[in-house]
Amino acid sequence: MAFGRHGYRGTRMADVGVAAGMSAGSVFNYVESKEALFHLVFTRAFEADGDGPPTLPVPTPAPGRTAALIEAHLRALPVPCLKAALADDHPADVGAELRGIVLERYTIQEDLWPVLAVIERCAAEIPDIEEFYYRRTRVGYFGRLAAYLEKRAASGHLRAMPDFAVAARIVSEMISWFAWHRKEGRDARLYTDDSARDTVVAFVCAALLPPPAS
Repeated sequence: MAFGRHGYRGTRMADVGVAAGMSAGSVFNYVESKEALFHLVFTRAFEADGDGPPTLPVPTPAPGRTAALIEAHLRALPVPCLKAALADDHPADVGAELRGIVLERYTIQEDLWPVLAVIERCAAEIPDIEEFYYRRTRVGYFGRLAAYLEKRAASGHLRAMPDFAVAARIVSEMISWFAWHRKEGRDARLYTDDSARDTVVAFVCAALLPPPAS
């Protein structure tokens, strides 16, 4: 995806046309502008087309509309396992709880990585996206995960860590690399999706769950 490789400013409509097998001028039969194409990337990714296919050419969105669309859908991503764990003071099976939390995050990253790559690559060029993605959405998730790890460590269910914020970030970055970033480079085929997913879940659980009592 051009926006994910070159960023917003670096993406040229002529390159988009070549990738689509048409002239640059023909692209404008489908979208009114680069802003419209950028918005279309997210309406398609989030299946936010409304009642059906858009009228062509897709019009240029109002200022701030694309950022608002992205934020609304990222905020709506379900994390029921983490939410339930934070609300539960007496977990019946912490191992299953932790596996569920890791797996739900992995699944989100694995399913949405192409559009997340566009967001991360373009955020530095679009202040509204930079603000909510890096300063609210990501930070908020890291904070909730750190709070969970600290809560379960305090009750003796998980290992204590020198810094739970760092521990949460380590878990998140491991998930991101195997579910997403390895697919952007030459490492995509070194591991199967299933083996990567299963090993990350097992590794995190082995690192954080205390050994069984002898």
